[in-house]
Amino acid sequence: MTNMPNDPGRRGGRGYVRAGRPAGHPPSGRVRYRQSAPRPVMPEPEAPLKFREKLTNRFNTWRLSFSVNGEDVAKAAIFAFFIIFLSVTQTTLLARLRPFGATPDLLLPFVVAVGVSEREKWGGVIGLISAFVIDALGGVTVTLLPLLYVPVGIACGLLTTHRFRDSFSVIAVYTLVTSVLRSVLSVIIGFNTIYSITLRQTVLHIALPELLANIIFAVIPHLLVRLTMRPFHKTRAERTSGV
Repeated sequence: MTNMPNDPGRRGGRGYVRAGRPAGHPPSGRVRYRQSAPRPVMPEPEAPLKFREKLTNRFNTWRLSFSVNGEDVAKAAIFAFFIIFLSVTQTTLLARLRPFGATPDLLLPFVVAVGVSEREKWGGVIGLISAFVIDALGGVTVTLLPLLYVPVGIACGLLTTHRFRDSFSVIAVYTLVTSVLRSVLSVIIGFNTIYSITLRQTVLHIALPELLANIIFAVIPHLLVRLTMRPFHKTRAERTSGV
């Protein structure tokens, strides 16, 4: 068979029609076309809020920003009660008993316990309040105690948050270090206020008995804070399940 240019059976020749598709009809089946990139859809403009809705939203924002948390109010009430209870116990009962020949400081380990349990904000605030309360009840000079109580509460909270975990050994180290610092302040105050007393007598008769009494009685405020703050550290699921 001769291949003629106008042979209708030759693919691509003049008058060639594909089998199964009549001439003049569009192609059937799956046809691929070159698609252009989709145009980005512009977001629809938001409907303008009414003046009343704007004012209501602004009022709700102010109300939420100035709202008082119920847990913070409960914590503040508990801490206020403990400050009064510990300060009165320290200045009345323990001042008469005088274990080891000295009156133990209950508010300093209480500040440590609050800083470890509730972190630096509560520790600093409770430290400042405790310093002025104990001074008003007949403590030492007010210019020295805030310099110890406030940094102790803040430092214990920061160290527990970023460096050490909340454990018995860490709390014991905090209590020991703060008790030593408290004894150093007692040495400075006693050596400058009591006449005809030597540094050796101040350390043996004032600082050392106070250090022993502070370490032993520090268990009381730590237990109070630990037991009362435990419900606040539970999640919502734990509170509802009663665990």
